[in-house]
Amino acid sequence: MSDVDLSFYFNVRSRETALCQLAAKALAQGLRISVLAASEGDAHELDRLLWSIPQTGFLPHCAADDPRAAATPVIVDHRPALLPANPVVFNWTGAAITPPAGCTRLIEIVDQDDDERARARARWLDYKAAGVTPRAIDLQEQGRRG
Repeated sequence: MSDVDLSFYFNVRSRETALCQLAAKALAQGLRISVLAASEGDAHELDRLLWSIPQTGFLPHCAADDPRAAATPVIVDHRPALLPANPVVFNWTGAAITPPAGCTRLIEIVDQDDDERARARARWLDYKAAGVTPRAIDLQEQGRRG
């Protein structure tokens, strides 16, 4: 796991919007993406989200067991064992995870909610205990500079 680049994007106004923006950026770089959801219900919510943001488009995606998965750049699923070996993985589970095979970039997105921030701090410590040094990226600060 120490070979994985782990980034915590924090101070985001909307986790959902940040997920779509960061995923679109990775896709523009030609990278394939997995989004690991906590449950089947969360995966369905993410499915709807990726069809609606941005308003003028969508991010092509499907579940890991969909027949089109091999040709689809974004996989959304709640079953880690089914995720393909995509280099970019967004953790949407709320708990620290072991990156799936092939993952070189693990991304956590943290909004401004105090409870979410506390859970993210716990995940940060879990990752550090596993030998990974997370990197913090303050999106609010980046917005002031950009």
